[in-house]
Amino acid sequence: MRIYYDVIYSSANIMKIHILGIGGTFMAGIAIIAKQLGHQVTGSDKNLYDPMKSVLEKENINFTEGYNPKILDKKFDLVIVGNVMSRGMSIIEKLLEKKIKHISGPQWLYENVLCKKRVIAISGTHGKTTTSSIITWILKYAKLNPSYLIGGQPVNLNSPAKLTASEFFVIEADEYDTSFFDKRSKYIHYHPDILVINNIEFDHADIFENIDAVIKNFHHLVRIVPRSGRIIYNRDDKNIIKMIEKGLWSKKVSLTSKGYKDSDWSLSHKDNSFYLKKINTKLTHEKKIDSSLIGVHNYKNISLAILASIQTGVSFAKCIEAIKEFKGVKRRMEAVESKGDIKIYDDFAHHPTEIESSIKSLKENFKGKKILSICEIKSHSMISGAHKKNLPIALNNSHFSILIKPPQYKWAIQNKNKNLYIVNSYSKALEHIRNLEKKIDIILLMSNKSTIDIRNYIKNEKS
Repeated sequence: MRIYYDVIYSSANIMKIHILGIGGTFMAGIAIIAKQLGHQVTGSDKNLYDPMKSVLEKENINFTEGYNPKILDKKFDLVIVGNVMSRGMSIIEKLLEKKIKHISGPQWLYENVLCKKRVIAISGTHGKTTTSSIITWILKYAKLNPSYLIGGQPVNLNSPAKLTASEFFVIEADEYDTSFFDKRSKYIHYHPDILVINNIEFDHADIFENIDAVIKNFHHLVRIVPRSGRIIYNRDDKNIIKMIEKGLWSKKVSLTSKGYKDSDWSLSHKDNSFYLKKINTKLTHEKKIDSSLIGVHNYKNISLAILASIQTGVSFAKCIEAIKEFKGVKRRMEAVESKGDIKIYDDFAHHPTEIESSIKSLKENFKGKKILSICEIKSHSMISGAHKKNLPIALNNSHFSILIKPPQYKWAIQNKNKNLYIVNSYSKALEHIRNLEKKIDIILLMSNKSTIDIRNYIKNEKS
């Protein structure tokens, strides 16, 4: 039996590292890991907000707001560049002009850490953060004490990133591009041994032309999983199946919630509970999943996390035991506050599928309660209008909806639902909230950026 201990990593070559875009969840994680390796770490970002701002402060990592090019006069040994940075920014032009040594976050992570670990990577259009958090928690509960880097703040963990002596490293594997000088998806750098694919849908319209381009890109990731590796995937997703048909060289482990007989595991819903079982086995291997999370999509996340954890040697029973203790992730259907008797939830949903799932989850969990969903357009795909057809369809699952669409975005939504209000400011949104206040029980805030501004508007209105 191998025993793992927390260690303080040290490096023979201590470096002064500055991180551009340190306020993002991934880059904040890079900062934490670089510091744990013994480096002197600082960073810059345009705006920093919680939870990452508090995370960096807690880790004693100094940062400055704004991208002042003069920061590069400090002669850093290395600058790690986040994908939020682009050509034309003064600090980037100076970085290139002065030939300052720089690297992307994913490449730095692989060369300094991941190349020495067994990597568990969680990919997919939705559910990456929750699934990554659950796997990390299960392995921690089972005393495997994994290293991890997660694109959010799990409630059960003290930080979104940590480096340990364990052979395992759990990482959220994003298909978004790496940097302005490396347009490959971030996950190509991770070289996973265990790969989870939750789902594949069209998103990131600024870098992918269509769904076929997304499928092709995911297949690039599958191509680098070794023959001895494992690919755990959602059998119900037609785009994943289309991707797998392009070729698969690793052992596959599949999950279905729709009864496909060629799957390895099945998730079922009966008597208001969810059950996971192994298919085509002589032994009855079914176990009830007890979790505080809500929604079918989250039980799929839990199930895929269990299947990935089993590949590390954790028993099915131990996984089920760990799930009971898992408390969720910040900004993933998080109860944040109340407005009188109205409960307010904050959720990261920013794609029509996620938005629909989040609304349906609340309706299922709080039967008979009236929900006002507020969606703020901030993602690249939303801004481009890529989801303008499916967005109102998703929001129509709510009893009432407000779509905050800034006026500079010119595309129009064909809205035939009288309970969907399209506004271009928080003040206009508040007018509708006032009018609906006696008709609703729950407010659901949805955006892939901070919702603190709209929350402050609602709080101030309350007072």
